[in-house]
Amino acid sequence: MEEEHDNTRPVSIPHDLESEILTRLPVKSLTRFRSVSTRWNSTIAHPSFSKSHSFRSAAVAGDGAPITLILTFINRFNSERTIFSVDIPSDRTGIVPNPTHILTIPGFAHPFVSQPLNGLICFNLGSMCVCNPSTRKFVKLPWTQPEISSPSQASTHHRTNAFGFDPVSNAHKVLDTWITCLENEMIMEHRIFTIGSCSNEWRRITNGPPYFPFNEGVCINGQIYFRAYPSMLVFEKPVLVVFNVNNEQFRFIEMHDDAILNSEETVLMDHDGRLVIVDHQCVASGEDNVLVMWMLMDEEDGKWVKKRVELPAIYGEMNDRRRYKFAGTTFSGEMIFTEKRLVDPFTVLFYDIKRNEVKKVEICGLTDFEFKFGHLVMNVTGVNEHVESIISLFQ
Repeated sequence: MEEEHDNTRPVSIPHDLESEILTRLPVKSLTRFRSVSTRWNSTIAHPSFSKSHSFRSAAVAGDGAPITLILTFINRFNSERTIFSVDIPSDRTGIVPNPTHILTIPGFAHPFVSQPLNGLICFNLGSMCVCNPSTRKFVKLPWTQPEISSPSQASTHHRTNAFGFDPVSNAHKVLDTWITCLENEMIMEHRIFTIGSCSNEWRRITNGPPYFPFNEGVCINGQIYFRAYPSMLVFEKPVLVVFNVNNEQFRFIEMHDDAILNSEETVLMDHDGRLVIVDHQCVASGEDNVLVMWMLMDEEDGKWVKKRVELPAIYGEMNDRRRYKFAGTTFSGEMIFTEKRLVDPFTVLFYDIKRNEVKKVEICGLTDFEFKFGHLVMNVTGVNEHVESIISLFQ
């Protein structure tokens, strides 16, 4: 006699397998599934789950695959930040409709916007702000101001910011620096905020050397890089500042003379996991249609390798300074150039350094959204490839 089985009894799935299945789902589904049970909510909210989900999302975005771009704009009149997302086909060409409006965040007019790190973006809105476009959540950090008051009319305050990720502790950190410039010295006030930590306060760090930074920054393998003047003396050459996000230590690296150019003319970017300074406007070479790169090969010895790439004349469009700006990168190392202002269609150029080729996409429909004072007052602050993230901004 055959034994009968009760097919109505629910099958128990091992928790590890259950978690593995969940990491393959989009953020929109995960957000809904958090209400299914306490167990699922706890699983999805755990930092190890968000790390696994981010890793899988990034792995899907490979070379030649369709990508999602995050576009950020600032309203020149009321300082609102508006964020859009748009899906770009794998061939990086053609007309792309139907951009998605993610968020509009009120704030102060400051140009700082970070590169996306594991799906998170940082802004300076007067107070610092970190946003997760996937969950459409953002958090404004406590207000900061210099503790040192200006002792004289000749002294001034300057503020600079950076956003980094420490792969060792799996922590995202915001670096906020106030610089008080006196007649003969600079006084630095560095503060660190760890996103999602138990403490909702900034921490002071006191080991930073004096410097006056360029308005730039890129985080690679747990280190934030930016160029800066090491003192107030105009004849001193800029240096490369390296901030280790894990131990929160600063150090300087000397740069090749040709690479010491204004950040409006040369840019920092991540290329195959190494820092690269790119002169994409032929400033250093003095030649038309030539791109020059300096790659940092050895940080300890300060060794740089210079590479010169001749661009076909047809690629000169991306170096039209009046129309286009360097706006960001893709994970595969493509440089992204975009219109400086919001127009329709909105042109995005992808320059693949390895293949030495440019592809063009036209995004239609961005001007269909309502903007206070109209779309003509919207300036581009950043366009980067984006991966979905379930990372929580709150403890």
